[in-house]
Amino acid sequence: MRFCQTVDPAAAQREAQRILSDGRFHASPAPRPFRGPVQWVGDRVSSLFDWLGRLPIPGFVWIAIALAILAVIIARIITVARRRAVTHAPAGGRVRGPTEDESEDPDLLERAADKAERDGDLARALRLRFRAGLLRLGARGAIDYRPSLTTSEVRRALGSETFNDLARTFENVAYGGGLAASNDVDAARRDWPRVLTESKQL
Repeated sequence: MRFCQTVDPAAAQREAQRILSDGRFHASPAPRPFRGPVQWVGDRVSSLFDWLGRLPIPGFVWIAIALAILAVIIARIITVARRRAVTHAPAGGRVRGPTEDESEDPDLLERAADKAERDGDLARALRLRFRAGLLRLGARGAIDYRPSLTTSEVRRALGSETFNDLARTFENVAYGGGLAASNDVDAARRDWPRVLTESKQL
């Protein structure tokens, strides 16, 4: 049983020349910068197909070769994707947890605030201590803590002048672009315990 018909390369070449001699296949004489490289590639491709045409290989073999090449390309893409995923994964395969600034643990926030203060980042120390204070107020039931809670809502809930002073400093630094000073950080460290004590009396 024959799977394909052997093609006479010379006859095929003559037929191709006859078809290509039609004016439709001739470009205008306008200069093109890529004419040379394109023609070089075309000549090489034509030579390749001439050589392949002389091989008595059935059509289904070419299909199998194409499928094999496609499978190799897909496997390569999958391998590269997996390698990138491993490269960008956190060490030990652990998913990155919340940062110190996003933590819900007031003790952790207090320690981070102490470190920020030692490093000279007074604004961050102030923000971390303020968040820790709000979390502690929420844990005691003095306020209904949530990430979207505003200082105005806390002011109304507490009615504490001590908290109001801390909130004014916090808003000036966090939202008003003000600079945190050492006395601001000292006041936060000193006055937050007072706010928590006052909240027990509500």
